[in-house]
Amino acid sequence: MKKYFLVSILLLLGTMLGTATAQTISGKVTDPSRQPIDGATVVLQTPDSIFVEATITNADGTFLLNHQPARYRLLFQHLLYEPQEKEGTGTDAGTFTLQPKDYALQEVVVQGERPLVTVEGSRLTYDMPQLTSQRLVTNAYEALKQLPGVIEQNDVLTLAGAGGVSLLLNGRPSSMTYEQLVTLLKGIPASRVEKAEVMYSAPPQYHVRGAAINLVLKGYKPGEGGLQGEVNGEYKQQKEAGGNGGVTLAYTSPKIDLDFMYNLQSNYTRGYIDFIARHTVKEQVYDVNQVTDNEGRSLTHTLRAGGTYKFDKDNSLNLSYTTQFSPDKTGDSHSNGNISESFNHSQAHHQMHNAALYYTSGFGFQAGADYTYFTSTDTQNFFDRSPEKVETRFISCSDQHIDRWKIYADQHHTLPQDWTLTYGTSFTYVNNRNTQNYDLPEMQGNDLHGRIREYTYNVYAGFDKAFNSQWTLSASATLEYYQMQDYRKWAVYPTLQLNYMPSASHILQLSFSSDKTYPDYWTLSGATSYLNGYNESLGNPFLRPYTDYNVDLTYILKSKYIFQASYSYTPDYFMQTVYLDSDRLKALYNWQNWDYTQDLSFTAILPFKAGSWWDSRLTLQATLKHDKASAYYDAPFNQKQWVGVGHWTHTFQLCRQPNLKMEVTAFGQTKSIQGSYDIQPVAFVDAALRYTFAKDKAMLQLKGSDLFNTMNPKTEVRNGAQHLDMNTRSYMQSITLSFSYRFGGYKKKEVKEVDTSRFGN
Repeated sequence: MKKYFLVSILLLLGTMLGTATAQTISGKVTDPSRQPIDGATVVLQTPDSIFVEATITNADGTFLLNHQPARYRLLFQHLLYEPQEKEGTGTDAGTFTLQPKDYALQEVVVQGERPLVTVEGSRLTYDMPQLTSQRLVTNAYEALKQLPGVIEQNDVLTLAGAGGVSLLLNGRPSSMTYEQLVTLLKGIPASRVEKAEVMYSAPPQYHVRGAAINLVLKGYKPGEGGLQGEVNGEYKQQKEAGGNGGVTLAYTSPKIDLDFMYNLQSNYTRGYIDFIARHTVKEQVYDVNQVTDNEGRSLTHTLRAGGTYKFDKDNSLNLSYTTQFSPDKTGDSHSNGNISESFNHSQAHHQMHNAALYYTSGFGFQAGADYTYFTSTDTQNFFDRSPEKVETRFISCSDQHIDRWKIYADQHHTLPQDWTLTYGTSFTYVNNRNTQNYDLPEMQGNDLHGRIREYTYNVYAGFDKAFNSQWTLSASATLEYYQMQDYRKWAVYPTLQLNYMPSASHILQLSFSSDKTYPDYWTLSGATSYLNGYNESLGNPFLRPYTDYNVDLTYILKSKYIFQASYSYTPDYFMQTVYLDSDRLKALYNWQNWDYTQDLSFTAILPFKAGSWWDSRLTLQATLKHDKASAYYDAPFNQKQWVGVGHWTHTFQLCRQPNLKMEVTAFGQTKSIQGSYDIQPVAFVDAALRYTFAKDKAMLQLKGSDLFNTMNPKTEVRNGAQHLDMNTRSYMQSITLSFSYRFGGYKKKEVKEVDTSRFGN
């Protein structure tokens, strides 16, 4: 079987190399004095005037169109210049000179507003310089949070109507953990982000499924070569101090680009849980009150070096190496109550190494390969004393080692009659080894020595079709074979994107996607972790993957007001929840498959501006959630709940000399559910003040998060014999002082990251 798939991949690669055509059109727009024109509209049509695509020129006057008919017509428009049109062929459209309009007006100021969002095939494309020009953003991660519908909760980004979202850079999926990717994005200046593409149904050539956001970074431009970079630092005061700092350097030239990034992050975390339960064990009820206080510290080093060699304008080869290591990660937990008094000290060492090779051609072919090695060593020193003075002491050692290989190849063709064909393949192999050992003789029966081998093969094919200037369709299907130990599964994942644009002021988009989510390797090992004398965390080697299906209908009014209805259905869904064991006095954090979870959501995104001094955006969402598990131990649940979410951001230009801005963000969520949990309402208010100086190259910012200390969710369960309350303090309240300075015109390289989302324990 393995030989068959590898031979198939090699044959497909050969076919791709042999048949391909280019599909982009690039050019430049200037005025009669050869100065670039920013913001000119470029419309691509077929010679018989059928609309294909539209874009807007960058600050240097350049433009890029992602389709290339055999013959085409280009239309150029700008408020201050005479329109122009020209027919042509080929990839390089050349330079176009627009003539100024002869206005005879005096004392009149003409102001226009560029579209906030445009539709490019299956993507909602946002002009990021325009979107962030009035916002308090200094890096790519902060720029992401300015996208309509994107909300950050507990350092995780979600997309309204889609929930979780994959992040990409320049069309390449991330293979880093979410935290590692966020660290990298915080090192990329917001000024280097050209546009963001939001996809509720990502095409398969991105090698992610479901919703995704692709950040497109500005590429090399004449006059920006040489050494460039940025230094930055941040001090964060929560309950205790933390912070991060680093440097990013890049050397760019027409032929070779080199980049280097180093970041050091000192992170402090703290959590508090007051666990109150009426725990029924064999018909006897115990009143439980356990208070647990956790805190942890870590020092994380992230280093990346990479280089790109450009054979010509369209062909390049990229090689990169990324490493991240935390040499001394510590955690301490103290739990006290009427069941036990526990002390838990842990020390961990994590390492990740990744080497990636990526080739892109001018004839529509792209291919890549990467190898990741991940290792984690954790030592737990545990002590527990029961009310009867019975003491338990043990030391446990856990290890995880992962090797992962991935190769992939993609091809696209531009065909007659405005058809685009895409197809490709990928293969992933993972070898995971887990061990866990106890020094206490009577616990050595819980020792674990496991090995997991995982194979994923897939091939896909899809097409794009522009029927006319109003209707476009994108569709694809991915055939995947998955094998992990004795589990084998064939599956098909279809996607569909239909756009209807009766005019520039009205855009309708219908999308459908499906995806499968697999448990992380440590959970599948079945390992048991002891949190304190009452709470245990259990793995589940029998956990099944779940598939989610999503349908989204989006209406965009005047390129800025967004209204959306969405529905998602996820059979076999799993997540970690708490169960009060009916056979012993233990509360188990466990993973189980449910029957399903489903959501019906309605979202409205409403931006508002008042001159140049006030810029705000209001996001409102109402969701009907339904979670059902009929075989959840002896405590099945079936819950429905309407949940309301509001997110309101305001940016105020306090003064321009000096350049001083203030931002205030408010978030609120009504009562929600999560499995058998009932989660009480939560809210937060953040505020920031930023001073920009030294010709906008230097920034000093003061930010307060969760100013009123209200992000402390309270959870309760009232489900038959399951009766518990968890009162949580998240310690999100903090003050952060940030500084950054860019030099040399800074250009940040695109990066292919390393996915370790299923690693770790």
